[in-house]
Amino acid sequence: MPRLFSYNDFAGGSEIVRSYADKHSPVVICDGQANYNQPFTVKVRIGKTVKHPNSQEHHFRYIQLWNLETLVGEVKLKREDYGDDPVHIEVPFSITPKVSLRLTALAYCNKHGLWKSEEIFVKVLGIEVD
Repeated sequence: MPRLFSYNDFAGGSEIVRSYADKHSPVVICDGQANYNQPFTVKVRIGKTVKHPNSQEHHFRYIQLWNLETLVGEVKLKREDYGDDPVHIEVPFSITPKVSLRLTALAYCNKHGLWKSEEIFVKVLGIEVD
């Protein structure tokens, strides 16, 4: 199992260390509640405030969205789609929730490994109970 890094692993470090963690950390962006069985958009962005390099030697290859241990979606990234300058990559996922969600994103940097987001809880309203 590869080691998973998160922003919190580096939060107590110097500004340079926090900047390193910031530009690698995926962030889940969505409302805190969704409607049962209705399409719901979740965005995942790499980098809280610092842009990540996008060079041939240093770039992201994929972003995944998970609900607990279930893979909800994955986007394979093409480095050339984002140019050669540092960038915030942001991808949307559309899901149709049947239960409340505990979402986490994973993103893989070809130079610095696998990074995970903080978990986000999404309450699903109008759940039908038998």
